[in-house]
Amino acid sequence: MPPRLVLLVLDAFSPKYLTRAVAPNLTKACEDGAWAPHGGRAVLPSVTYPNHASLVTGREPAEHGIFATNTFTSDGIRPACNVGARGTSFLDAAREAGLRTAVVVGDPNILGVVGATRCDVHWPPGGVLPPGTPLVRGYAANPVTFQALLNVLDQGSDVVLCQLDNTDGISHEYGPDSPEAVEAHRQADALAGGLLDGLRRGPRWRETLVAVISDHCQITRDLDAAPIDAAGALRAAGLQAEVIPDGSAVLIRAEDTGGAGRVLGALDGVGGVRPFAPGVLYAHARPGGAFQTGKPLPRGIHGCPATAPTLCMATGGHPGVAALRDAFAANTPTSAALPRLLTGAIGLRW
Repeated sequence: MPPRLVLLVLDAFSPKYLTRAVAPNLTKACEDGAWAPHGGRAVLPSVTYPNHASLVTGREPAEHGIFATNTFTSDGIRPACNVGARGTSFLDAAREAGLRTAVVVGDPNILGVVGATRCDVHWPPGGVLPPGTPLVRGYAANPVTFQALLNVLDQGSDVVLCQLDNTDGISHEYGPDSPEAVEAHRQADALAGGLLDGLRRGPRWRETLVAVISDHCQITRDLDAAPIDAAGALRAAGLQAEVIPDGSAVLIRAEDTGGAGRVLGALDGVGGVRPFAPGVLYAHARPGGAFQTGKPLPRGIHGCPATAPTLCMATGGHPGVAALRDAFAANTPTSAALPRLLTGAIGLRW
């Protein structure tokens, strides 16, 4: 039988909750499989879309072109879901190798980011959630997405990417240290445990590798701190720039990156500024700070280096799990490095 790879992304699942009290199923799976003791690492900015783009292409954001929730293009700033990641994905490679591929997500925007329409199956169909779908903060409730995952597995998909959104949504709304966020992590663990139990009882367990990861974590926003107005500061300095704020990170495209960097670095609350891509800077707030977006900011935020730690583990009956055990112990896996580690473990080269 062909190998089977399931990449389950628990959005914003914090590795600090990988404990017997909160996540007993994942803790047990770590003991039986492979895991990164210090967690994995998100690419920066540590937000959902650039990390999902890295998770499928094995590239950094400067290469695949998805910089944040929105991104820079030759036509200006556009939603990342309308642009899509550049480069061949492991899903493309798997389909080229004759394997059946699928993407199932609670956040339909991810479909466009990862090029899911090139797969054999994607859910929700056409990127539209079915009428009446229960929502959590605007995205599909995890049990609905989870059932869609089980359906594509039952239909014989070999290589599957699935994103369960609600740990992110609840942590945004109530804060990542809230009782509500802890319960969301417990519920995500229960679903992951149910998936593993079902696969373990199935006929393809010996060919199956399951990776359970997160794309970033979150920290609590300082509600007393004013949001950082990066765009206003650049205008006041007479600098022309395009600005993409995203939580505790901001991307700046400007001709005068040196001048823009000096302005940003002098702002109260900015923790660092660095080159990101040609003509583009990445800046992040100090922990607890966030950038002004023109909309109310949530309690839980991400984007800065403090929210880069991720959950990273793998299990299954496939012999490649042993190779991942050594790889995860040797180096902290990043979102950009992980896809080739996983596909290499099942013998898929691309």
